[in-house]
Amino acid sequence: MDKTVRLWHLSSKSCLKIFSHSDYVTCIQFNPVDDGYFISGSLDAKVRIWSIPDHQVVDWNDLHEMVTAACYTPDGQGALVGSYKGNCRLYNTSENKLQQKRQINLQNKKKKSHHKKITGFQFAPRSSSEVLITSADSRIRVIDCVDLVHKFKGFRNTNSQISASLTANGKYVVCASEDSYVYVWKHEGDSRPSRSKGITVTRSYEHFHCQDVSAAIPWLGMCDDLDEVSTANHPPTPVEEMNGSESSPLASGCTSSPLHGTISSATNSYFFDRISATWPEEKLLLATKNRSPHSSVDFSSGMNQSRSAWGMVIVTAGLRGEIRTFQNFGLPVRI
Repeated sequence: MDKTVRLWHLSSKSCLKIFSHSDYVTCIQFNPVDDGYFISGSLDAKVRIWSIPDHQVVDWNDLHEMVTAACYTPDGQGALVGSYKGNCRLYNTSENKLQQKRQINLQNKKKKSHHKKITGFQFAPRSSSEVLITSADSRIRVIDCVDLVHKFKGFRNTNSQISASLTANGKYVVCASEDSYVYVWKHEGDSRPSRSKGITVTRSYEHFHCQDVSAAIPWLGMCDDLDEVSTANHPPTPVEEMNGSESSPLASGCTSSPLHGTISSATNSYFFDRISATWPEEKLLLATKNRSPHSSVDFSSGMNQSRSAWGMVIVTAGLRGEIRTFQNFGLPVRI
């Protein structure tokens, strides 16, 4: 909140460069094609493109309303910019110049409600047209080109700068919430409706408690090959808590209860049905001992389709400065 962007390198204990703004900075992103440039948004109503080597602004645009979200397109030739008033603009950023192309309308034509601020963007993996948009009306929307195709509901975001993220395989949406929970929705690429079928609304989710969580993202290195993992041959490992404590595997302020889902649709079951995320690790050891050595896990039906969530790691940040990691694993429970 010091009105700056600071550049760091993991090998250095000191800040490499400081990029000063005239007001609070709300969002930044490196150019995905050329990391010598980045885009920033600020409450001074300006979106800027910066050159890191030259340590200066290359181009800027005044939106005349506070900028709260900004994101490059995957090819680095465009950018989405969101505002406090809920407006969403698409810019051309070729040659690192900002030129507005169009405005994307997220408002429901049947409802005259005012949109809340845009808090985050993320493009779907391997897609240049499908983008996840988080806003402060407790909604996550999926836009394909300029068409609204999907909504996710259930979490709470009314005043925070919370942003949702997709896993690397694009099958799950992860988001923090103001109610101190982390929410996970299933997102299948082939579930997007045709224009004649209208908008898909997903209300089914899994969630777990994490006190004062302000950000949650999937750990990208743990998602790509999860479909190939055989849970029968590779039993789950205890969750690792990166809080520096050896006395408890769970960070202070986080619940010790298993990950559970409030599934409101029988057709949308996420992860394994009634699976415990087994932290602390003692629960996993107990469950393992109770299993017959000759028993096998049945991954038929919908469970087999949900194996991509097995082993998923989610990293969270809290309002008190904590960084925690959670891993989804456990044993199916026969009902």
